[in-house]
Parts: sequence; structure tokens; C-alpha cells
Amino acid sequence: MEPIISLKRIIALTVILVGIVTAGTIGFVVLENFGALDAFYTTIGLISTVGMGTTLATAGGKMLAVVLIAGGVGTLLYAFGILIEFLVGGYLADLLEERSMKKKISELVGHYLICGYGRVGEQVANEFVRAGEEFVIVDSNPESIRRCKEDGYLHIEGDAAEDEVLFRAGIAKAKGLVACVDSDADNVFVTLSARVIGPDLWIVSRGNNEESISKLEKAGANKVVSPYAIGGREMATLMLKPMVSDYLDVVTCGGELELRVEQFRLTSESPVLGKSIRDLQIRQQTGASVLAVRKPGESFDTNPSPDTTLEKDDALITVGTRNEIQALEKLLAVSSIP
Repeated sequence: MEPIISLKRIIALTVILVGIVTAGTIGFVVLENFGALDAFYTTIGLISTVGMGTTLATAGGKMLAVVLIAGGVGTLLYAFGILIEFLVGGYLADLLEERSMKKKISELVGHYLICGYGRVGEQVANEFVRAGEEFVIVDSNPESIRRCKEDGYLHIEGDAAEDEVLFRAGIAKAKGLVACVDSDADNVFVTLSARVIGPDLWIVSRGNNEESISKLEKAGANKVVSPYAIGGREMATLMLKPMVSDYLDVVTCGGELELRVEQFRLTSESPVLGKSIRDLQIRQQTGASVLAVRKPGESFDTNPSPDTTLEKDDALITVGTRNEIQALEKLLAVSSIP
């Protein structure tokens, strides 16, 4: 907000200077019977300390000159000081950066909103970067905004529970929203606001206790995550099944072999409709594996038979490396879904 305040100060000082020049010009016309151009020239000469270039005949004119010198020169010097502060202090750069960021955000389509850039929001942003997804961070905390700038992330400073702020972040064209503000109550308001704006928006919210989880679901969250519950399960797994945890870290979190679990929904344009998993030889052609298939209105088949026929609107959960998943996308002729 500092750049906007400084710009207002510059505008105010400009208005004051214009008022002084106008008052001086009119004063010399009235008191000294100068022409308008001579009066304007004399006023500018006094304010800029260049000199009058003419002699004043009346006491009133001389007093006006003193006032112009004292008030006008001081105001002009102060205005120059503020202008230098505005330019050298980085305010102009901040304004240009803000304008550039607004332009970039307005051009985004199919991105994600991260509401809250605390410890959870920062981790979500890191995962989005790793996945190559575009996102905008929304936070009202100046310290969080400072960290966003340092990390080079697109961001909007404001309350994510306000519709105007969400629209500035591009919610109308967004694919999904993560509500991970520190307060459960704030997450409820953010989720409710986002659901009203985007009835089909995919929303994942943070909830710290059972009561909040229920409220977040009622507010419109598609999924609610408890960081404490996830952390507790992870710690228990590390204690009880350390090798399982180590394996999952290797295959999912950047070890030598990084596997990705992706989801696809078949459309009417997909060339695989009416064919079975066996016919397609998915593993042989792409290297990826089909973990589960869910047909419309049914639960997941977590161990699909090779004879399972793929049909329109079937959802597939698959696993493979990045290259294998890309090969599967080409085979299915559909993109992964959020």
C-alpha cells in the first residue's frame, strides 16, 4: 500500500503548487495591474528563485512576492524531495511490478488459488511448482506477501474471504482453490465465498478439528484435510513401518525413481472407448499401470480385470513416471483431471 500513499502525496503537492501559481498570477493581475502572461511569468520566477524580471510598485504586490517566495519555494523543494523519494525509494518500481503482476494474473486460465501463505500454503506452493502448475497466492499478512515476492510467486494482498479479492486473483477462470489460512473460521468463510462464486470449482480446505471439518464440508469444500492428522499418521508409519515410508519417499518425492499417481476421465473423443485394458496393452505401450477404474455412479474397482472395458466418463487412476504418464495421455487422448 505504500506506493499508493506516496503517489497520493505527490498528487496533493502538485495540486498545491498549481494553486499557488494560480493565486500568484491572479494576485499580480489585481495588485500590480500586470497582464496575465506577465503575472504568470513573475510568479514562476519567484517560486523557482530565478527572479521577477520586473519591479513591483505596490506594497500589496511586494507582500504577495514574500508569501510566494516563502510558501512556494518551500513547497516546491518539498515536492522535489518527495518525488526523489518516490523514485529512488523503489515505489515506482513497486507500482510497475504490481501492474505487471495484475496483467499476468489476468491472463491466467486453469490455474489454482492458494489462500494463505503460512507453513501449509508454502508447502502447497512448492508442490505446485514441482508439478508445473500455475497458481496465485492470496494473503492479507504483509510478512507473507513479502515472502511471496522473495519467492517470485504471483500474489494478491487482501482478505481471501472477500469476493473482490478472489476476482482479482482470477477465481472466475481458476481450476481449483486451496483454503489453508491458519484459522479454521477464516477457512470456512473463504470456502463459502469461493463456492458461491464458483459452483463447479474444486475446493480443498484445511481443517484442524472434527467440528471445523464438518462446517467446511457444509460450506462447500470438496475435500477437507487435517495437517495434524496427516502428520500423526506419517509419524506412526515412520515408527511402525519405516521401510514402507522410505519406499514411498523414493517413488513419490524426488528420489532416483519418481512415480506419479494421475487421474483421467475418458471423453467421447477418446479412441480407447469400447476396448479392454488387455486390448490396449497399456503397460506394454506406455509403461504406466492402471491402479483403479471407477465407472459413473459406482465405487472404485481397485483391482480392475484386464478384461475391463473402458467407456465414456470412466475415471482411471494410474501410476508411472513422468514420461510414462505423458505416453498414457497420448494413448487415451485426454488430459489428467484435477
